[in-house]
Amino acid sequence: MPFLKLEGFSGISPRTGPALLAPNQAQVAKNVKLQSGELRPWRKSMLTYQCGLADTHSIYRLENTAIGSSAWLEFALDTDVVPSPVADVSDFRVYYTDGTAPKKTNWNLATTSGTGTKPFPNAAYNMGVPGPAAAPTLAKVGGSGIIHEDRAYVYTYISTFGSVLEESAPSPAATILSVEPDASVTVSAFSTAPTTAAGYNITAIRIYRSVTSATSAQYLYVGTVTVNPATGAASGSFSDTVAAANLGVALPSLYYTPPPATLQGLIAMPNGILAGFTGNQVWFSEPYLPHAWPVAYMMTVGAPIVGLGVFGQTLVVCTTQNPYLITGSQPGAMTQEKVPLPEPCVAKKSITSDQFGVLYASPNGLVSIAPGTQDVISRALFTRDEWQTYSPTSIVGVIYQNMYIGFYQTGTTKSALIIMRGDTPPLVTLDLASQAIFVAKTSANVYYVSPIDNAIYQLDADPVNNTYYEWMSKTFILPEPTNYAIAKVQADWDYMDDTTAYNALVASITASNQAIWAAGTPLKSTVNSVTLNGMQVNGSILANIPPQAETRVVQAFVYANDTLIATAGFTGQEPIRLPASQKEYIYEVRLTGNAPLRSFSMATSIGELRQV
Repeated sequence: MPFLKLEGFSGISPRTGPALLAPNQAQVAKNVKLQSGELRPWRKSMLTYQCGLADTHSIYRLENTAIGSSAWLEFALDTDVVPSPVADVSDFRVYYTDGTAPKKTNWNLATTSGTGTKPFPNAAYNMGVPGPAAAPTLAKVGGSGIIHEDRAYVYTYISTFGSVLEESAPSPAATILSVEPDASVTVSAFSTAPTTAAGYNITAIRIYRSVTSATSAQYLYVGTVTVNPATGAASGSFSDTVAAANLGVALPSLYYTPPPATLQGLIAMPNGILAGFTGNQVWFSEPYLPHAWPVAYMMTVGAPIVGLGVFGQTLVVCTTQNPYLITGSQPGAMTQEKVPLPEPCVAKKSITSDQFGVLYASPNGLVSIAPGTQDVISRALFTRDEWQTYSPTSIVGVIYQNMYIGFYQTGTTKSALIIMRGDTPPLVTLDLASQAIFVAKTSANVYYVSPIDNAIYQLDADPVNNTYYEWMSKTFILPEPTNYAIAKVQADWDYMDDTTAYNALVASITASNQAIWAAGTPLKSTVNSVTLNGMQVNGSILANIPPQAETRVVQAFVYANDTLIATAGFTGQEPIRLPASQKEYIYEVRLTGNAPLRSFSMATSIGELRQV
């Protein structure tokens, strides 16, 4: 094989020796997309938002579709955020856990009705609604006749969360005997409710009284007393003169409790169910009622829980030992199964889901838990030894375009592994660091927090400029010593019709903005300076400046016996002569650049190169 041609490029296989790789496999494949067989660079990231916290570890973009605006929520702790399980077109509610105190917020709370300042959220309530501590006091007034009944009374707190009213568990019951039909019962001495200062917004008390029939006994609604949320005090007592036939609905919240204070790993399941964990306990909310987490729904597993994932109606519980599967459509009818796969989860943030199932990092590789698949899917790429060099305990995982991206940190090296899903995975790396990730539901765009400047970037987003890739071939051992004299590449140079004209346009926009600024023209960048909805808050009449277009280039580095013997820079299709050198048996080629590359060839002569 006197000539050498590289095409149909593939990724790296760390478990395979460099001389034993397939001809199209690589020792290094960095910042490249390989789905097409070409070396295609990733687009550069685009700066989206400068964080308000000093060190942001979780993010979520809260969308207000009613006014076409959004706000980035930032958290200093590892925080899991889910949107309301109930269709929400006015409040834009979200719920979140960080292991210290489950919370909920909405657009008005998080952004101070759109006028707040970062970091967001500006305010939040506790997720649950605690029940009253003490029974009410009862007193009968009036009444006559020989017909009477024995009654019991309970009351609940009502929390107002935007347009939603959330009801607590009932108080202890108070009883009163021998109440005649024409008597009234005064219900008073309600417990002081938790206040807004404590993280609640309790605005009312609902009163229920017992009704007994031959076959059942239940509490039915009697009336409501208002509560001052700032003080927690009820507005007064309630006089019950309601006839039994006119009582309202049955008490719905008999077994409701707030979520445990240490709940974390919040995740949404089908049928309006939220799930979370603490220790080795898995908790479930009432369907479509995220404030209510009955203790009866709680399940335990056999090891401490690291994190949760979902596929279909199955909750994957990733633990420090085996994973568990909890399946069901109702929180009170879940079934549990221990997966016979001793693969502990070593990084909560590595857990993510796609159409195939749930993925997470174990000490031995990337594990997939899905219908028909319960295995380490990276086994063909890594042994345990190679996998450990990527520090799996630091992995932050996300699915993007059918790829699993695992950001990791080893010492001072911060990068990412990219593994294709659903196929024999070509593995590549990406020169990006991230400590928090958010995937936009409506666009599938991936946003990440860079630990370098604590800013949010959109991945693979620059409309003009690419990253610089690096791809290094396998070690080729030739049957006889060879001296390569000439090389060429086939690449996509015509990525823009006229780079000069594009950059001139960028310069003209910049000059226009500078002229507006120099003239002192009002920028209309403050609230009330434009008509309502006429411009985004903090926007201005200055135009956004597109990025400059970079020249595309490909460089080739030729190594013989681990020594660099030739370097060639390509900006077009013309062949380039390589420096003269002695004949060698062992060759490697390293390719770098930002232009999509179809092939690289080198030969001993121009005539031979024409035949490649």
